[in-house]
Amino acid sequence: LIYFFFLVIPSYGIKMPSFWMLTLPIALTASGVLAEVFRAGVNAVPKGQREAALSIGMTEGKVMRKIILPQAIRYVIPSLISQLVVVVKDTSVAYVVSYPDLLQNARVLITNYDALVSVYFVVAILYILVNYAINHLAVSLARRSGTSIISRTSENPV
Repeated sequence: LIYFFFLVIPSYGIKMPSFWMLTLPIALTASGVLAEVFRAGVNAVPKGQREAALSIGMTEGKVMRKIILPQAIRYVIPSLISQLVVVVKDTSVAYVVSYPDLLQNARVLITNYDALVSVYFVVAILYILVNYAINHLAVSLARRSGTSIISRTSENPV
């Protein structure tokens, strides 16, 4: 999709800054995944919850806001954090549209200072730190909400 925005859109005379050539494809891709994540989260809430709320006279909108979504959020937090990690990793493709991301700046440093290993080592450490921070956020949110990031297995396998 980034290649589409980079190669096809300009051929129709549409001029966009490289920031948007990167942001729009990543956002479009992530939005499709997030729509499925939220759909699965809403479907994971037992039907009885909705039926009980409707039976006491709540409107569909109020049922969704007050009953379904708060429970669905607890189910989707691990997938949301996982998708955030994917988006962070996808930004490294920014060099395709000449947007100066971390990897592009590393290449400039390597060209100027001929320090391949040390520059890539620092870049790797930065990516690891960002992903570690996101993972730490996921674990703390999971603890707070009572969900589990790691799936539990039964002690007695079938």
